[in-house]
Amino acid sequence: MVCKVGLAYGQELLLYSFPGNHPMNSKRIATFYEKIKSEGILEKKNVATVKPELASEEELMLFHTKDYVSFVKEKSVEGRGLLDDEDTPAFKGVFEAASYVVGTTLKLVEMIMENRINHGFNPMGGLHHAQRNSAAGFCVFNDAAVALLKLRTYYKLSRILYFDIDAHHSDGVYYPFEQDGWLYYVDIHEDGRYLYPGTGSKEEKGKGEGYGKKVNIPLKPNSGDKEFLSALNSVESFLKEAKPEFIVLQAGGDGLEGDPITHLRYSKKAHEETARLLHNIAHEFSDGRLLVLGGGGYNVENTSSAWVSILKVLLGES
Repeated sequence: MVCKVGLAYGQELLLYSFPGNHPMNSKRIATFYEKIKSEGILEKKNVATVKPELASEEELMLFHTKDYVSFVKEKSVEGRGLLDDEDTPAFKGVFEAASYVVGTTLKLVEMIMENRINHGFNPMGGLHHAQRNSAAGFCVFNDAAVALLKLRTYYKLSRILYFDIDAHHSDGVYYPFEQDGWLYYVDIHEDGRYLYPGTGSKEEKGKGEGYGKKVNIPLKPNSGDKEFLSALNSVESFLKEAKPEFIVLQAGGDGLEGDPITHLRYSKKAHEETARLLHNIAHEFSDGRLLVLGGGGYNVENTSSAWVSILKVLLGES
């Protein structure tokens, strides 16, 4: 199946880079860009390069509070201190850098919904820890949450699937949408007893109208492809029952073996098989509408290879 893929490509996405030896730095995206160049992906006829775009403050406030957006603007000018209580530092220009991530994700959503592309890929997207009123876990603005609300409020979709394979639980998506019946949610991650943010137990299945429409699958440290693929296979029937109109995949690479801050041991097969399953589900139920967000991943070579394997699935080459 040959599909048209919109690939976010531009120096603006390298701006999201924390100072010093922080693991979330521009080398991640720069290495990925080098990889796709060496693989000849940018020259493919069914790849559309998409220039990054700034989100407006109104778009940011689809999810985030006005006070928090103003706070990030102020810290962006100051260029010092923290945006949360832990590990997300401010730097000069952080507001613009984070707004490019959100705006680019929204641009890809728009292009997919207008049938200009079948699938979209934003390697810097997937900042799934940011809360409505605070940064968290290297995430300033939650582009995934903003995109979900754009799909719900502007495009009036009633069955959206969010699927997350980052090693860290997507607490910034799960809890704000825990009670929403329109969002079907699957998260395969390292057990929160061993890794930030400490959430995402299998008992967390949603609440109210969202109950039964949320699936959390925590894996023990040192879990590899066998455990991951077992988890992936276990949710296939859930995905088909969901019949999603749009799919968002957060494809964090920090579950890959060799990542410096987690304890999982996947090969890129985990990403490839996830992409293959969701690609099939998208074409069966969603008119092909599938958006991929890069998420974490701090062994930059491994993460780049895994993301390229996803692109090849989307392009019908794998």
